[in-house]
Amino acid sequence: MKVYGKIIIPLILIVLISAPVFFKRDRSFVKISEISDNCNVKARLAKIKNDEFLYVKCSFKNAGVLHNPREKHGISLIVAELLCAKINGLSRTETKEKLSELGVRNFEIRPVEDDFILSFRVLKSSAAETFRFLSSIFSNPEFSQNDLEFAKEKYPIVVDPHTSHPDALLLDKLINMLYADHNYGLNNSGSVDAVSGITENDVHDFIKSNFVGDRTEIFFAGDIYETDIENLIEILCSKLPPKSSSPAIPIKKEGLSSSGLSKEKEIVLRGENMGDIVGVMCGIRIDNPNEKELATLYAAAETLFNEKTGDFNVGLRTRNIARKCNFRLLKRELSCVLCWWLYTDKKDSENYRKYLAEKISAYSSKPILREFEEIKNYLVASSRLGFADISDLDQKIRYKSLPFSKITSQMLADMIGKLFDGSRLRIVRIEAPETKTPGKNRSFRRASGLFRKKDPTEKEHGGPSICRPKKSNRMRRVFSPLRRG
Repeated sequence: MKVYGKIIIPLILIVLISAPVFFKRDRSFVKISEISDNCNVKARLAKIKNDEFLYVKCSFKNAGVLHNPREKHGISLIVAELLCAKINGLSRTETKEKLSELGVRNFEIRPVEDDFILSFRVLKSSAAETFRFLSSIFSNPEFSQNDLEFAKEKYPIVVDPHTSHPDALLLDKLINMLYADHNYGLNNSGSVDAVSGITENDVHDFIKSNFVGDRTEIFFAGDIYETDIENLIEILCSKLPPKSSSPAIPIKKEGLSSSGLSKEKEIVLRGENMGDIVGVMCGIRIDNPNEKELATLYAAAETLFNEKTGDFNVGLRTRNIARKCNFRLLKRELSCVLCWWLYTDKKDSENYRKYLAEKISAYSSKPILREFEEIKNYLVASSRLGFADISDLDQKIRYKSLPFSKITSQMLADMIGKLFDGSRLRIVRIEAPETKTPGKNRSFRRASGLFRKKDPTEKEHGGPSICRPKKSNRMRRVFSPLRRG
């Protein structure tokens, strides 16, 4: 018996310890399927086992800020505020309380570059009741002229702090350089002059034209049956017009050509309070990538800019230029941008310029093949993970369907060479104005303004809002809903 006890007890302990791991893996299992319905609405479901929440992201195509008429540039942002003014006769505060009772979390209404989105997560048990409560949000919005005037007054106050951030200034100029003479080169915070002229009729016209069945795409993730999803779509979208009364304002494909790049390859911006710090952002755009190219682009970004093992970042640390480069892949309907940026001391910025020139030459002639299999395996594994954040639910569902296992070493080498094509790469620097003497011994935190301490006397703008400012659009963690992007 003692011998059996020595064998059985350890086995029981192993089972108990491994059980959470087993269930966690089971919970992360994802199966993606297309769903059809009778409302002209497209829907996709990512089936995740053993999850009590249903994750939802509803996108209205071509209703984003970059599709706004130039004379009403920013109307999408104003509409986002007005839709939260009153829902089913409840005020903002009452609506928050109602959503909390229903088990709704991470509720957000906001426009992005191409689309206008509603996203949230909700307990499966109250999903139907939640969808009924929200069904009037787009079909019968409740707002007054006073609500519109308040949103217009609030607009510049909310947008300004985010557009003056060093990251925002760098990204805004870089995007403008990469998409010269194209709508994608516009900012996605709108124009103060255009917003000031928006009328109540303009808002109603926007709602009737854009919140329609055939421009709606809904992404779901959760442990739920497809038939239940079809019922939820019917509840939410049955009151929407099946088609728009006016054509969408398109993003012109003809602007997506090599001639759309700016002639200047590098631009220097002057930022207050930069002191001895210099910020540098590089970026390159790739138009209309197919799924295999997009998967290879993710692999290239990990190979170059992974915080610990990325070849580009390892070189930065070796030369003591910076600890790392941050990177971001900005995916849009017709194009995408990979950008990477860092902040360094002014004395090291010239070393970074030389280092970048060396890498442009090296990557075009000598591909990086080390650790290729590890990077590919990591991407394949990460595409199977569950959904912790719903703000990019549609992108994550698409990410999970990318063919990472089909990437070859030659495809990766070609993509890295494309990313460091000196003729297509654009660079933006931000540093202190030349007329001012850089401050002595100023730390990175103070010089860049990235970690400014909040003044206790500083007044919060805009008051409580359901669609409260989030930190980014273009580069998440930077901007806000009535914001620049």
